Amino acid sequence: MTTGKNIAPDVDISADVKLLESMGYAQELKRRMSAFSNFAISFSIICILAGGITSLQLGTSAIGGAAAGIAWPIGVVFALLVALCMAQVASAYPTAGGLYHWSSILGGKGWGWATAWFNLLGLIFVTAAVNVGVYTLFINLILPLFGIDPAKLTLVHQAIGVILITGTHALFNHLGIKVTTMLTDLSGYLIFAVSIILTLCMLIFAKSHDFGRLFSFANVSGDAGGRRVARE
Repeated sequence: MTTGKNIAPDVDISADVKLLESMGYAQELKRRMSAFSNFAISFSIICILAGGITSLQLGTSAIGGAAAGIAWPIGVVFALLVALCMAQVASAYPTAGGLYHWSSILGGKGWGWATAWFNLLGLIFVTAAVNVGVYTLFINLILPLFGIDPAKLTLVHQAIGVILITGTHALFNHLGIKVTTMLTDLSGYLIFAVSIILTLCMLIFAKSHDFGRLFSFANVSGDAGGRRVARE
């Protein structure tokens, strides 16, 4: 482990470097990413376009318009509380290693071990789920353009496709932070612009606006069992 003893005392260093030195660390992370690039990484991971499109129908089907007017704002508040707690911990322990290191300092080695493994498993399963989603989107959106029927593809094709997609992750990591920054910046701007455009289109081209529905509860999930019943 590299310690702060390697830092010359006569070098003018910033407050956060001094804090790391007091904890036995030397600052080695090169800060090449701008504030927007750091924001774009999380923004791309969250992807409000994908989340909004897939989650809106679930919420509105379950409780009606209140999903957007009441449930989502409450959820935002709780998410903000978690973010503030994470920001407080990160500012108090600005060390590499993130979650498992903080957990070890605050709760002991057992909590650090559990946090590291749960976080690793979460990353593996989330990455796998996203890659399967990308594969599904690709075969249903792109392949029909070339006359290929997605229904004829098997699990072997899916496995190969997901492996290739996962391989691109390794490639971009190998190419370094510069390429990743360019991709995440593009993704951040794209999500931002499309979200604004879609919101404006829904507001402008809607036949009417009944904002009272944002605070009303209703079960619009359909008939029991998902069956359609003919109505006269």
